[in-house]
Amino acid sequence: MKALITGGTGFIGRHLVKELVNRSIGVTILTSHVVPEQDAGTLIETVYTTYEYNDLIEKLLGKKYDIFYHLGWAGVGGVDKNNIFLQSSNIQVAIDMLRLSKDVGCTLFVAAGTVAEYVFCKNVIDFSLKQTPNDIYGATKVAVHYLLEAIAKQIGQDMIWAVLPSTFGEGRKEDNIITYTIMTLLRGEYPRYGRLEQIWDFLYVEEVARALAELGEKGKHNMTYGIGSGVYKPLKDYIYIIRDMINPELPLGIGERVCEYAEPESSCVNIEQLTRDTGFIPQISFEEGIKRTIEYYREHNLNKIH
Repeated sequence: MKALITGGTGFIGRHLVKELVNRSIGVTILTSHVVPEQDAGTLIETVYTTYEYNDLIEKLLGKKYDIFYHLGWAGVGGVDKNNIFLQSSNIQVAIDMLRLSKDVGCTLFVAAGTVAEYVFCKNVIDFSLKQTPNDIYGATKVAVHYLLEAIAKQIGQDMIWAVLPSTFGEGRKEDNIITYTIMTLLRGEYPRYGRLEQIWDFLYVEEVARALAELGEKGKHNMTYGIGSGVYKPLKDYIYIIRDMINPELPLGIGERVCEYAEPESSCVNIEQLTRDTGFIPQISFEEGIKRTIEYYREHNLNKIH
């Protein structure tokens, strides 16, 4: 079995590549970046590209692939999330990758969605309801979802839309509350937050990669799946866990920042369909994942990064 993947050099993508290789699946990474050498024998190939259809079809035509994972996305953190020009650039890339997957023989195209599509869902996310994004990033993901579904039907390509959760783990450097909390506390500084009353679901990155691999092998085609832990807590509970692992005596500035939205955000992913169809059940708890993540930052001196 052979897989194509965009975003294979990114945070989740690197772990997905490792997961696929561990399953003896050959991986071809499509990237515009220089990729560090990986010890995986002949199972990993790298194709450098501009992500344009014509460029890639010329390089890949005549080869046979089975599944395409499209994780690549420009502008996933910070101010880039509201850069409409940058976010819009992802639309054509996604369409081109879908067309490419069909033309190189893939039987399935798995595209990465995000819980940012459903920010103001009051309960566990119901994927049949209208999406409620709060930034251009989430809105663009919604648009790409609908566009890909329509085009996939037109060209006869099966696809899965995988709604990825709030993901944490070793090596993530983008703006997010987990990395901010760990790095701030390791520096001995004082983290400040809003009220943190939102109900949230976090999942360790290795589990996200495993779920994606399971979807590629066992997921029902033309479905939307949520990936998550299935465990929901107020956001502040997770922050207390992190603080207590580092030093339970450190103060936390919970409630000291003004909440940006009057309506509370949430991120609770329903994984019943994922479990039913693939057998996926999370095995690494938040506590274990956070323990590994804290140790990673300590060992790599990332607590010095501002």
